[in-house]
Amino acid sequence: GRAAAAQTGGQPMSAGPTPTAVATGGPFPEPRVNAARIGVTVDLEVERFEEQATELAAGNFIRKSLLTFPPYEFAISIFPNGVSVDRKGRLCIFVGRRDNTQSVVTGECSIELFLPDWQPLPGDDLSRATARDPLRLGPDATKGWEFKALQDLKRQGFLSDGTLRLRVNFAPDLPNSGGGAGATSQAAPPLFCVANNAANRRTAALAGDLGELLQSPVASDVVLAAGGKEFKAHWGVLACRSPVFARMLSAGMAECKSKRVDMSDLDAATLSCLIRFLYTGSVEDETDPIDTPVGRWYYGSRFYEVRERCGSLIFYETTEENGLIEGELKRTGPMQWFAQLSNRASIRLTLRLMQMWGEYTSTDSEEVNKTVAVSPDAGVRVAERWGDLLRAADKYCVQGLVAYCEQEMAERLSVHNAAAVLGVASEMGSQGLKNVALNFITQNEERMRAVQETPAFDFLDRELVAEVSEVFFNPLGRRQKKRRREEEEEQINWEFPDSQDWDRLSNAQLRRACAERGLPTSGSRQGLQGRLQA
Repeated sequence: GRAAAAQTGGQPMSAGPTPTAVATGGPFPEPRVNAARIGVTVDLEVERFEEQATELAAGNFIRKSLLTFPPYEFAISIFPNGVSVDRKGRLCIFVGRRDNTQSVVTGECSIELFLPDWQPLPGDDLSRATARDPLRLGPDATKGWEFKALQDLKRQGFLSDGTLRLRVNFAPDLPNSGGGAGATSQAAPPLFCVANNAANRRTAALAGDLGELLQSPVASDVVLAAGGKEFKAHWGVLACRSPVFARMLSAGMAECKSKRVDMSDLDAATLSCLIRFLYTGSVEDETDPIDTPVGRWYYGSRFYEVRERCGSLIFYETTEENGLIEGELKRTGPMQWFAQLSNRASIRLTLRLMQMWGEYTSTDSEEVNKTVAVSPDAGVRVAERWGDLLRAADKYCVQGLVAYCEQEMAERLSVHNAAAVLGVASEMGSQGLKNVALNFITQNEERMRAVQETPAFDFLDRELVAEVSEVFFNPLGRRQKKRRREEEEEQINWEFPDSQDWDRLSNAQLRRACAERGLPTSGSRQGLQGRLQA
């Protein structure tokens, strides 16, 4: 499809050779004064966005539903490659109507782009709004904005995992079905229908309260210990969140009597994350596994280095414009550093969310060049950290944390840590994560060779290395079809065929059913059943 009209910086932008008229007038009746204000905040993720950008020609778009409030229907149209050939390569986003109701809808809208993990990167060029030019949308009309070129967004880290993330705040004034000639000049009270926001706030409040209880443990009745560190906790919380802790409590085991659980197989950081998830359903507030800026940091096709020299941290970067520039980094706050560089420019670095956020300011311009960089060594440490947490979650049968870890590892896949993630997924029997890693590694020959050159690839066992080659030459979809045919032939000899009622089997039988299918046999009853039903 093609957009009806676009706008950037208040100036009209052509959306094709024969664009439809913008909804500012026309034959549609004016909205009635008695209207309902709807407030909607929607977070959208467009997976495989970078891949789709290479496949879709200029003028083609991806449509996402925004709001349905009968008889009105609104959607977001995202143009990865521009609305027309002359705007090719520039991201354009439109909001519009998909209904035929003959009335004009006015309102306000703002759109903001977000980095992975839904972290904002401040800047006027990353958000658009209708503050000075309110929406006026007739049936099937759209209005949109042009953002940065995709290459610039990639350089800033917005598509580091291939996914586009944007937040849409949409507040249309919907003409009321009542009113008519008797309508008054006073608008109806706002009707806020922000999807699930109230429930989300209540859940967040509960998680926050439990998090506070964890920080200041009132009436704690058990101590968990690992890596020389002790954590006070509550049996009730642990037992309702983990069947392993529940069995310790109910079976009268030594840990229940001593009120202490020594977890020698975990380090203190992993145990801290495990406990926080049991209390709050998240590990976001835990210590970042990367706590030093030392290393080589890549942003796009360029990189800079931070080295230790005589007890100081030195920033180095070689550019075509300035040659070698360097400067001593001074700590200005938690995980924050600043350096005055040899070319009289300055650099400010902030380390958070396992990424290095840079702000480079030159002397001849007030413009700040912002970058988001990643480190190969840091990427491996991140994979190892989440791998340790995944093992702990599996051992203590915290299925929500298992899924959480798998998702986090999948979202943080990079050339530098893909082999490490693949090894963890294979070890833990996480077939979904393993497939994601295999598809990532074998996407093309260049990427596969780059992964093969990483140190982590050398630690993969021969069977897994062979599987990588097999997937590259025989893509996963065809392999799965072939495997299904082979399994259908083998099922004749299975003790427990797929038609089995898994709920009627004992745990021992479930483990035998997993074993004959080559699936992991560890974990809870629910986990075993999940593998067999997948």
